[in-house]
Amino acid sequence: MVIELFKVSLGGRGIFRFSLMLLLLSAALFSCDKKPVELPLFQLLPSSETNIHFANNLADSDYPGILNYLYFYNGGGVAIGDINNDGLPDIFFTANKKGGNKLYLNKGNYKFEDITGKAGVAGDADWCTGVTMADVNNDGYLDIYVCAVAGKLNLKGHNMLYINNHDGTFTERSAEYGLDFSGYSTQAAFFDYDHDGKLDCFLLNQSDHSVALYGDTSLRRKISKSAGSKLYLNKNNHFTDVTPGSGI
Repeated sequence: MVIELFKVSLGGRGIFRFSLMLLLLSAALFSCDKKPVELPLFQLLPSSETNIHFANNLADSDYPGILNYLYFYNGGGVAIGDINNDGLPDIFFTANKKGGNKLYLNKGNYKFEDITGKAGVAGDADWCTGVTMADVNNDGYLDIYVCAVAGKLNLKGHNMLYINNHDGTFTERSAEYGLDFSGYSTQAAFFDYDHDGKLDCFLLNQSDHSVALYGDTSLRRKISKSAGSKLYLNKNNHFTDVTPGSGI
């Protein structure tokens, strides 16, 4: 409408030149007002493309359930790391049901292969929780440490340490390393707190939530074999519980 108005008020060649100038100016103004097309930051890839079919399924009718176990819906765990040093991050999932853990090898281009069976990391604990990838034995390859809940509600098992064999397989050696804790574990973190070049371990464990705790709070200060977090010191690839003297 503005262009037509100026066309009427001028005339001759001036109309053409001034109209052309207004057209160019309008195009520039419209291009400034137009917002650039924003692409989504993330794109959801279906399991049919990635081959990752892991699922941690819990039903309200399961035992133990939320009425028996306060942490029933805490979920499983996931760790991402390059287990074969090929530059591609691989994925380990833990499930709350026995036999549900999965290790996926990254084949590139967002394609993964389920190598749980041949890697030997399926595990036999009844209720797995968190998982951590770390070079526990300091050999340049990531190992896998799986936490589990045991010793209550008829749940059986212990935490599992899978040492990397450098060939796509692992060997469970938690007892040898002193990390076969059996109790109410949630997650482990490996770090070198004494600066000796070897990873130590902090093990986060769930509380017992015994009925007695609500009446006598002094019980919370008593060390439990199954509940309460633990600090382990690594000496020559063997982990010793140093919690009592650590101040934690």
